Amino acid sequence: MRQTIISAVALATLLSAAAPSFAGPGFEPSVYAEVVGGRTSVSSKYAANGDDVSFGAGLGYQYTPNFGFEVYTRSLSFIPIVAALSAPGYYPDQHSGIAAIGTVPLNESFSLFGRAGVGRTTMKANRNTLSDRTDTDAVVGLGVRYAFNRNFSLSLEGTYLSKSEVSVYSFGARYQF
Repeated sequence: MRQTIISAVALATLLSAAAPSFAGPGFEPSVYAEVVGGRTSVSSKYAANGDDVSFGAGLGYQYTPNFGFEVYTRSLSFIPIVAALSAPGYYPDQHSGIAAIGTVPLNESFSLFGRAGVGRTTMKANRNTLSDRTDTDAVVGLGVRYAFNRNFSLSLEGTYLSKSEVSVYSFGARYQF
């Protein structure tokens, strides 16, 4: 699974570099802001293994029609398992990072994009006797975006945090200035 996601992101990044631009002569590099909401799942014996809510935001720069970068943050909102018989440990709670975004325009409105980056994940302790910690996570993702016009678009994305083994499925709204 992990290798498939990494391969897909690498392919999307390569295609975005080689793909012709459908943006036409009117493209101008610009800053964008994005808000997202979605569901998360985790493989952890320290958090309830269900789908939990995630909210986030990002601020990025679209350098070319095919390449940009973004700084972002996501809440992961997992419910810890704190039963008397459960083992003490850590579960992911918050993630912030930076990512390169490769985009492949399919036509004037639709585009595919891939995310590759790195970030810090806050790992919360499921016991008061343990201190919280942070881990560095590699991040990969794939998505599709629909642009209503030059400024406003909606997206669906699947993202994977490799070290903490978190999957995030999100719906986002983006405004490009």
